[in-house]
Amino acid sequence: MNDELAIRAVIRGGGEEMEIGKIYTCEFVTDDETLAWVDRQSQSGEGHVLLFSRLPHRRLIEQLDINRVEAYWLTERVTEGAVRPVLEDISKIILSHLSNHNGIIMLEGLEWLVTQNGEDNTLAFVRMLRESVHRKNWTIFVPIRTLAFDPLWLARLRREAPGIALSERSDSEYEVADEVAENELDAEPVNSSPMSILDDGSPQLIQLTRLPRIGFTTSLLRKRILQWRRMGLDVSEVEPALKSLDEEHAYSLYSLVEEKVRKAVELDRYITAHQGAFSASEEASARFRIRQLTGLEELSKKYFEN
Repeated sequence: MNDELAIRAVIRGGGEEMEIGKIYTCEFVTDDETLAWVDRQSQSGEGHVLLFSRLPHRRLIEQLDINRVEAYWLTERVTEGAVRPVLEDISKIILSHLSNHNGIIMLEGLEWLVTQNGEDNTLAFVRMLRESVHRKNWTIFVPIRTLAFDPLWLARLRREAPGIALSERSDSEYEVADEVAENELDAEPVNSSPMSILDDGSPQLIQLTRLPRIGFTTSLLRKRILQWRRMGLDVSEVEPALKSLDEEHAYSLYSLVEEKVRKAVELDRYITAHQGAFSASEEASARFRIRQLTGLEELSKKYFEN
């Protein structure tokens, strides 16, 4: 494969294109900005996305379509989807991916890794990643807080992993973002509290405000689809609306799926409120059908008419 540009980013201050088969450091700003960039890469469908984060999955699901990202929680806890801040453990996961497929790796928490493993060991780890990713179809990103490190050690780090600034959006994407911002209230959940996680690990469904016909755009619809996906809903039925040139048809398709989602939320809330009335298998089956948006009328008759 061509070792040219794979992902939109620029060398810090240079305006040069970034290459695949490299490892880069990037200035950490906020968790939200980092995860927003990761989310955009996962939505592009151009490769696999591997994420190591200090945030648990229940927090990531508020920022990402977790079904499109292979995420590991950096923690001392022993739990599913977690990895200890041990360089050897992280290396095994990364190296197992480099020989397969293509994509990006986002490795957060370097400050903690230095604290746990020491500066020399961590630098050797980064050097090993640089050598391992060379001529592979992957690019590795390491967000860092520059003020957290000794300047001399930071200079050594950047010899192994040059600093870059992630180019989050093209000019057209900024225009879309401005348009979305003007309609932000129309796309926010009625309840703005963090998404609750059910006992089975899936997010609890919440009701979102309906997008009005006036001001409806594919940009807003794309954002709404992402919100639904983050809740684990299968909304593939509405995706053709993103490519439709007929705005009325697109909104009609959105309205159809919006109504199904509304029923799904009501059913999900009912099951949560009456958990003791269902066997574990019945609850799991119902929640699966609800998130697939199938058999909603049947479930409504079963639960509500009785």
